[in-house]
Amino acid sequence: MWTHDRLKPKNWKGQPARWRQVKFNGHRFTMFKQDDGTLVGFERETWSWLEMSKRHPGVVEYPWWQRCLERLPERSSVDGELYVPGGNAGSAAHAIAECSPELQFMAFAVPWWEGLNMQDRSLDYAHKQCEAIGLPFAEYDMIEPGATYESLCQQATERKIEGWVLKNLNYYQRWKCKPTKTVDLVVTGFVDGKGKYAGQVGSLCGSAWLDLPPGRKKPDWNDEWFHELAKVGGMDDATRADRSKV
Repeated sequence: MWTHDRLKPKNWKGQPARWRQVKFNGHRFTMFKQDDGTLVGFERETWSWLEMSKRHPGVVEYPWWQRCLERLPERSSVDGELYVPGGNAGSAAHAIAECSPELQFMAFAVPWWEGLNMQDRSLDYAHKQCEAIGLPFAEYDMIEPGATYESLCQQATERKIEGWVLKNLNYYQRWKCKPTKTVDLVVTGFVDGKGKYAGQVGSLCGSAWLDLPPGRKKPDWNDEWFHELAKVGGMDDATRADRSKV
């Protein structure tokens, strides 16, 4: 299977950046066109068990999937976001699990095109490639001289968007800038379901390391700095029924 490394943007700390691109509140998703013309897509990492059409076969019915299947050249990829208009990451998770009609795809980069690495091309180049195959591309414009983290966050709040991805190039040199900080959680257990989900998984327990002493790396799972912060759902019925997946 042909894939490539996916770069994760860091938080912006004032590095020189030319463009700002609207950040959508959903789940990052990359589609890869194979040598044989097949299309694969991964939600987070390029692990086979996360390949979207295997987990959620209904994804192949979406118009944006069909456009990439028909028009994306072989050995090309499009990086973007699965989202629900007006929703949040939780809305996207539910829409993905159920393959509901409101789930949309918004492209924001074209890392590879016809077997060539395009990561250092311009943002305009990526936009034109997506436009040519009928994919929407996340809005972008030039950053105003003298812009600060605070002013960009204020503008994001006023526009009611999650934030910005600041860029100099199509795929390299990218930084996140958003007014609300998020925390990655580790699944540390689950709560039994009730009602129609009795005997199945009701929700997942999410935990994180908090208030680590200076210089201390992540400790053991049962360390005193490891705290449960949330319980989350968004699973499909097949996952709820199979506890071995949790």
